Amino acid sequence: MKLRNPNTSVRTLGTAIAAAALMTGGGNAFAEPVSLELEFTCPFPLIGEQPIRAQISADVPSQATVGQPTPEFTVDALTTVNEDSRLGLKLVGSATIEGTATNETIVVTPSREIDLTVPLTIPQSPIPDETGEFTVPAQGTSPAITFTEDDVGEAVISIGGLTLDMIARVENGDIAPAPIGEFTSECVQNAGQDNILQTVQVVPDEQFEPRIAVSPENIDFGNVQAGTTAEEVVTISNTGQAELGINNISLGGADAAAFTQTNSCTTVAAGESCDVNVTYIPDGEGDQSATLSIESGDAENPVVDVPLTGNSVLAPVPEISVTPADVSFGSVMLGETATAQITIANEGTASLTINAIEIAGTNSSDFTQTNDCTTVAQDGSCTVEISFMPSAAGGRSATLNIASDDPEMPDVTVALSGQGNDGSNDVLEVLLDLEGQTDINASGSSLPLSGSIATQLELATGMFEADLALDPTQGQFKIPLLFKSLTANAKVTFEQADITTGTLINGNLTANSSLYVEVPKVTVRLFGLKIPVGGGKDCRTADPVNIELASVEGTNFSLSEGGDVTGNYTLPPLQNCGPLTDVLNQFLAGPDNGIDLTLTPNL
Repeated sequence: MKLRNPNTSVRTLGTAIAAAALMTGGGNAFAEPVSLELEFTCPFPLIGEQPIRAQISADVPSQATVGQPTPEFTVDALTTVNEDSRLGLKLVGSATIEGTATNETIVVTPSREIDLTVPLTIPQSPIPDETGEFTVPAQGTSPAITFTEDDVGEAVISIGGLTLDMIARVENGDIAPAPIGEFTSECVQNAGQDNILQTVQVVPDEQFEPRIAVSPENIDFGNVQAGTTAEEVVTISNTGQAELGINNISLGGADAAAFTQTNSCTTVAAGESCDVNVTYIPDGEGDQSATLSIESGDAENPVVDVPLTGNSVLAPVPEISVTPADVSFGSVMLGETATAQITIANEGTASLTINAIEIAGTNSSDFTQTNDCTTVAQDGSCTVEISFMPSAAGGRSATLNIASDDPEMPDVTVALSGQGNDGSNDVLEVLLDLEGQTDINASGSSLPLSGSIATQLELATGMFEADLALDPTQGQFKIPLLFKSLTANAKVTFEQADITTGTLINGNLTANSSLYVEVPKVTVRLFGLKIPVGGGKDCRTADPVNIELASVEGTNFSLSEGGDVTGNYTLPPLQNCGPLTDVLNQFLAGPDNGIDLTLTPNL
């Protein structure tokens, strides 16, 4: 981010105020106002180094007492981001910004250096589409500190550098493309400045008292299987200057019976600690909670409660998943063999045992299978290889039967089918020209399409195979995540991934085409310049596009006259398109893309 307003960007250094304000509060001298102005230089992506002026103000005491912990202090900050930075973020499609702003604050006493660096959390904040600066809130809490006898004397609070750790996200929550998506800016304090915020006089405490500290402050056991146990340790420490008596440790709350505790805590000497062992014994299914209560001789904090939570889950079970649900081999010549694969996956929480895999049905002898499936681990899979060698002409069918120890679906059946071809079918070869367009749903734009399809049609069955060749094309796409007037120009090419198959029966045509969509070049015109934003020789869809086409309802398609076809498809995400691949996918990839073509015989 680029921060130029010195009166607002100074608040990003609110951690320094937190460090100073640590000295305010109970048992210490009254605070007095102090103020310090500092200048920093911060490097930012795209826009380079920028100056920041910080006016640090706080109520800081001039005196603190040994043995008395200073209170925690919550810091609220508000940073103003200027238009240049908003523009840079929006250029890569950023919708929100979040992160932390950390200032290095050091307290130097006669005996040691105390690091009071505190990160300010910047919550996920929207980046507006409107031109102009906008504000980002931030909040953090500084830790307590206790001075010892060795610290008596002057404690000097000085301010060091500033670090910004930022994350920009696009509309769907993914991290925006580099270099804006995630970046760290190490800001350097300009030399020759007085960076001392305050000098505090640390004085001895004539009355020593015990002080209790408990860690962790809460325990979440997470998911634990019913019938087993989980253990955690709570540590009780004495940060005071006198012996701490532990009067009682008990469990209470709605599900106290699901937890137990053991301990040997009676008295804790100054600077020492003892442990409480907490055990979670889940029962049934669902969330469970209780409270560990610790009573002690700390007059200021006599009872400390530690919330306990856990989730009881039942025993793990396997869950079978088989894809595809059916296999069609199409037309296969007698004496030849076609193959296909079926995947068996385990989506459960325990290992899946495959008890049997066999082929049955009317023409089971025309199909064979081999597999490597015995035991399938959680989230694992195995493969069944199916071969089809028709023994006669015409339709052939069977089923693949899979038996496993899935308690809900022990038996799964996959339908197998194919067409035996004895060579008696006449084949008609036809070349069709195509013209039309495809509509890209993600951006509300369209691409013109042209090319040809070379078809081999079996007259007896109406089944055909074809080679689809689409010409290179280009189109313009609006990018609503950036500026209303910003338009991307994309060059698009196509690569056939598999043979097009289908049927032409009684004037009704159906076809399935599989191809890769390639985007070798994408540019935008910004500030009068044509700027490349992605593409390349390896930029294409991660998976083939599967397009189902059918003749327009109510029309008759013939090879002699052609006809109109229509379809709908999902465009998979692009990959290998450069640092702005995610931006390109915002206006190209996605479902519900329409395609309309007119096929004409090339006579």
